[in-house]
Amino acid sequence: MIMHFPKQLFDAPNKDFLIHRRRRTQITSKICTLFASLLLAPSFLAASLEEGVSSKNNERLRQSLEKFPEADTDKDGVLTLIEARAFIAQPKAKEEPQSAPSSSKSVLKEGEIEGYNGLYMGHSFFQPSVWELAKMIPSDIKGHTQHSVFSGGANGSPGGLWAAKKKREQAKKILKTKKIDLLVMTYYSPRDSSVEDYSRWFDFAIAQNPEVTFMVALPWAKQPHKVEQLASKMAQKKVIEFNETLISALREKYPKNKVLFCPYALGAYELIDRLRAQKLSGVKHILDPNRKTRAESKRKKQQLFNDELGHSGELVSSLGALLWLQTLYDYDLSKLKEQRVEGLGKIDLNELAQVVSKKIAPFNVKINKD
Repeated sequence: MIMHFPKQLFDAPNKDFLIHRRRRTQITSKICTLFASLLLAPSFLAASLEEGVSSKNNERLRQSLEKFPEADTDKDGVLTLIEARAFIAQPKAKEEPQSAPSSSKSVLKEGEIEGYNGLYMGHSFFQPSVWELAKMIPSDIKGHTQHSVFSGGANGSPGGLWAAKKKREQAKKILKTKKIDLLVMTYYSPRDSSVEDYSRWFDFAIAQNPEVTFMVALPWAKQPHKVEQLASKMAQKKVIEFNETLISALREKYPKNKVLFCPYALGAYELIDRLRAQKLSGVKHILDPNRKTRAESKRKKQQLFNDELGHSGELVSSLGALLWLQTLYDYDLSKLKEQRVEGLGKIDLNELAQVVSKKIAPFNVKINKD
């Protein structure tokens, strides 16, 4: 069966763009040089002053589309100036699994928590929080390890990852070690994130380790700068619907395994609401409306999102990771070392995460009691 969910708040990104600077890998110099040369040519710059410039009416964009079809993020067969600039600005993801430093499994002391050896699979609204999570694991969680399989947009959905042979085999290879006890996946759309799409991965993971735990992490919608007022309240209603359909169906189908649910989208919408209420010191925009100053706003972390698609800035990614941490380990965030984003030191991420985690906790209360 295909589960149909409201799309407005939870559509995910379209293509291969990653935000995080610390772990990113760069597009090859050949691609960068060639693509950039097409966009920086005088004839192109002149044409770019006109509205509606695309591969339909610009020869250089047409050439770029032929050489780099992945730059067409909405897959409509037309490469726009915005898409081309985004392709140059955003680095491609590293494809190999990444592991966070971890300690070997050992006898736990009083108050310590056994960490998961996890596989995290998703797209570019998901991957930055994977990296942030690895940096913030507290010392009383022992043996937390992360492996990552990434693919952009719909290709990073459960269905997309299974359909792509290279990604499927990459993930299976990690699962076949039989050491993975946590599988975390995200959501993209009903057509590639149905119960059946998740089940293919669940079944394979259980075959390797019958006691594996699962977590579904729900991202925000594309173009969050266009979201209406009171975003968090509107999102909470959508999350409840999502929980009552897909999450409930997965829990019913896999009663012997934990299926955690972390709608970290609620963190993004909480930030949007606080910004609009002028309660987010140092942040000026959801997305700087002035494209000429947007790069500077991104550098200074004065905007929540880095582009019109909705790729997260560090504040959004870090808050998402804190929500994952709390959901995975039912962790008391008041004990966690103070989390701050450089340049935004007045924003208390721990306090933000505690507020949002109270909205998420009810979706997992029965599981945590068990």
